[in-house]
Amino acid sequence: MPETLITQAKTMDEISLSNFAPTSGPYEQSDNFYRGLYHLYNKNFSEARKYLVLAVNNTEPMDVTYFEYLSFLGLVEVLLHESRGGLNRCYEALNGFSSISELYINLAYAELSLGNRRRCVVALENCIEKNPDFSHADQIINCSCLGKRKTATLKARKSIVKKLFRKNESQCLTETINELFQLILIDKLKFYIQDRA
Repeated sequence: MPETLITQAKTMDEISLSNFAPTSGPYEQSDNFYRGLYHLYNKNFSEARKYLVLAVNNTEPMDVTYFEYLSFLGLVEVLLHESRGGLNRCYEALNGFSSISELYINLAYAELSLGNRRRCVVALENCIEKNPDFSHADQIINCSCLGKRKTATLKARKSIVKKLFRKNESQCLTETINELFQLILIDKLKFYIQDRA
């Protein structure tokens, strides 16, 4: 179960969509983006996609936020439909603006969701290489399943041992990506709610 978001004596379960609606002044596209993230956090992918599409479509393509919105939209499409088009959106966002760490995490999550473990690891390694000061870099660096490829030392052993090792390694990577992604969502949602308080 993901970590519970606690902000202003409320848990994530107590926070409603009203926390992400405009309070006063002009409507901002970031409201759609954060509504999308709220639904993504709650694993309501179809609603998340709806709001992320609105955020992407109403943002200038040269704006930095456009690439962030596009990356999250791509990830949601992968999670919702196992869409290669969604994966392409993640790559397009990263090619447009490669200094945002979350774009690498989204790409890693999308690749892993589609069964591309090696590309997932490469995305995480690129994240650390491009932004070593990323707030969750230690979690990536300390992940035991991202170290040297241990399967090379097991070549002489029986295939059952290799399969078991790969299964444990994949499970470790999946848990790391899930935890890392949840932490990123929590950070973003906390910031948004606190910024509006």
